[in-house]
Amino acid sequence: MSGAQPTLQGSRTVLRPWSLADVDALAAACQDPELSRWTRVPSPYARADAVAFVTGVAPAAWAAGGGAFAVTERGSGVLVASIAAHSVVDGVADVGYWGAAPARGRGYVSDALRTLTRWLLAERGAARVELVVEPGNTASRRVAEAAGFTAEGVLRGRLLLHGRRADVVMYALLPGDAGAPA
Repeated sequence: MSGAQPTLQGSRTVLRPWSLADVDALAAACQDPELSRWTRVPSPYARADAVAFVTGVAPAAWAAGGGAFAVTERGSGVLVASIAAHSVVDGVADVGYWGAAPARGRGYVSDALRTLTRWLLAERGAARVELVVEPGNTASRRVAEAAGFTAEGVLRGRLLLHGRRADVVMYALLPGDAGAPA
């Protein structure tokens, strides 16, 4: 993608490009076993993994037409989550997220998802934003539903996660949906 990755303002969060200043907070957040349980975050997660993410993976996502964002609490600047549009292909954006343990259940990730979705629909030309969540990951399912996404069904064996095939619930949001951000 050409140009600089933007900073997006949510009602409770700020979504901004990752930087080297985030390495220690990212490495600390990724020590949480719940992150590696439900996501592709490696375990163990070393400081070097955080450096590689902010200097390589995140900028490459932007260059490839996606975008990985550090999610910070509006006002304090504390890292509360990570969210990314992994790709936008044929008008379909594929999104993923995780919340840092101390910030879970406080609405930050739902706010970030609404903010990213609004940007994808309005600025990136997405006609559909989708995400997948394992059926047992009730916290991430609540995030998707709080952000207005609709569960469309279970895709069996869809996700390869730490060497195993996992079923997932497909969630999507289209511009005309009742929960679509304005």
